[in-house]
Amino acid sequence: MPNDVNDVNMYGRLVDMLDKPYHHGSLEEALVGAAMNVVEDMGIAGLSLRDLARTVGVSPSATYRHFPSREHLVMRVSQRSREALARTLLVARDGIVGNNTKRRSVERFEAIGRAYVQFAVDQPTLFEAAFARCEVGPTTPDDPSAWSVLVDSIEQMISAGAVPPSRRKEAPMIAWSGVHGISTIVTSSIWPAGVSADEEINAVIASLTRSLR
Repeated sequence: MPNDVNDVNMYGRLVDMLDKPYHHGSLEEALVGAAMNVVEDMGIAGLSLRDLARTVGVSPSATYRHFPSREHLVMRVSQRSREALARTLLVARDGIVGNNTKRRSVERFEAIGRAYVQFAVDQPTLFEAAFARCEVGPTTPDDPSAWSVLVDSIEQMISAGAVPPSRRKEAPMIAWSGVHGISTIVTSSIWPAGVSADEEINAVIASLTRSLR
């Protein structure tokens, strides 16, 4: 027990520290940022809460206040990676302009498809992380959402008369399956020798457009 005034003050501060949760205004964001850097360099398999704690300069126990397990961190990094993909799609979409509404809607749809594949090629570890299997689900919707970008793109084609309304329900999954499939193949080690990736990517995307009409 404390014996003098200074000891009392010190003892009181210690009790306060033990009673109050760890507070660091940007710790959660610092951990996610550090985790994203690890994923870019090493892939999602390289994530470790203990290593991240060392990187940002906190104790391992402090990380568990924000991420109770590694799976929670993987979930957050996976979501951030999908949001990065979605932002890439939005940039590609908004880069297509023109007065012909029907043609613009198709060109935007195809630009989104090419951007999806290019993201996989340019950021293979983030692409892998974006669709990593995780036992913990996200607590908030992706913002922005790659799925929403795709759905909105198809809605624009429907409104412009490029795709019939009857295809509204199945069109997004058909399109996503196509671009995700070619993205997975082109970034794998099974790509056929002598086959032009650019030509095949364009062929797949053009085929998807035709299939929706």
